[in-house]
Amino acid sequence: MGSVKNFILSFCTFLAIAAVTSCSNEEESFFFDEEGVPMSVNSQRVSEEQFEATINGAGWVETVTHEIFSNGDFDKRDYWDDMEGGGPSRFCLKGDTITEYLFLDFLPKTGVNARSMRYDASTNTLYADGKMFLRIISVNGGWMQAIKFAGLSYKQRSKSRALYFYVTLRRMSDDERKDLESF
Repeated sequence: MGSVKNFILSFCTFLAIAAVTSCSNEEESFFFDEEGVPMSVNSQRVSEEQFEATINGAGWVETVTHEIFSNGDFDKRDYWDDMEGGGPSRFCLKGDTITEYLFLDFLPKTGVNARSMRYDASTNTLYADGKMFLRIISVNGGWMQAIKFAGLSYKQRSKSRALYFYVTLRRMSDDERKDLESF
């Protein structure tokens, strides 16, 4: 009886791992709107009510970050792998304020930046101080996928371009959020 139980447990574990890994969105692709901001071909609409119920009031941490290329593809490697000096951001949304927490290991220093925010349900876009911060692709069970404005990229000296990330975010537990907010 024990070996049957172990087999069933092993099989269920295998199915759970297969289900989680098959949810990765390696087939995601992007196009650019008239302002040059990436848009996902797979976006789900997130109404103002859904935003308030599932996103606002929570803390979020980047778990995976991919650079979006100008041709609409994205780098399959995590942007922060082998990177020194910076790392994934964490942020908390509360009412009309977004507070971002940055960890700069080259100083070492922690930055906290609180800004006003608003959500535009017609484009799934979260703005911080009037500038695009996140364009939500999907929200599902404590996970969110989004396009994040990261700043400007200076890969070529004479040319700069907007740098956008395709991010997967995990909703923080209440304890994680409280620890973060205590900085």
